[in-house]
Amino acid sequence: MKKVLIVSALDKEVENLEKYILKKDIWRKIGENQYINDNNSIEVYVKVLGVGKVNAAFQTADAINYFSPDLIVNIGVAGGLDDDLKVGSVVIGKEYVQVDLKTLLPENFPTINGTPAELITELSKIAEEKGVNYKTGRLATGDFVLFEGRKRRQIKKQFKPLSFDMETAAIAQVATAKDIDFVGIRSFSDMANRKTIKKLSLSLENDEKKQKLKEKVFGIPGEIIVDYIEKIS
Repeated sequence: MKKVLIVSALDKEVENLEKYILKKDIWRKIGENQYINDNNSIEVYVKVLGVGKVNAAFQTADAINYFSPDLIVNIGVAGGLDDDLKVGSVVIGKEYVQVDLKTLLPENFPTINGTPAELITELSKIAEEKGVNYKTGRLATGDFVLFEGRKRRQIKKQFKPLSFDMETAAIAQVATAKDIDFVGIRSFSDMANRKTIKKLSLSLENDEKKQKLKEKVFGIPGEIIVDYIEKIS
């Protein structure tokens, strides 16, 4: 049986996942945050890690020890850094980089493997089928909230990422160390600047239209990976 570990930083990044899974007859819940797809004998375990690289790394390692996954998927939201995308767009990771790791010796930089090309291809097909505005590329991670203009420009120039968040590259580093395939799928909740972060905070208010947008932004990465899993033979 193939096992897929789905991780996120926050509860609200996976709160729609169970609803999406269990509305289909081919899934069964077998335990807390654990599900089996009866069509293709795939088991899924969902774990919330907490915010930041340290939480992401040690909680992912714990989940690996518990579940022994064949694939790790990080879903959630991120700040957008690509000029062609907007809030609600999705990025599928090819490569992962920590922007705040500084060291004197090149050999001290961690090895972080990219996502297998065939996995990117299949996830891209799912995104297209769902009509999602998406790109594939490099996802950046750092232990801070990115909103300041100068820092944003510096990260874009140096690393050329599509997005910024506080966990993905740390999870990818652990997956690499454990020799497990990994992919990050993130939707843009903001564009990593003051204006859109302020707008995001306002969208958390009890407004029906804004709530529906928020549910879409937080829910689509999970839907993409579930739809992919259902096609695995």
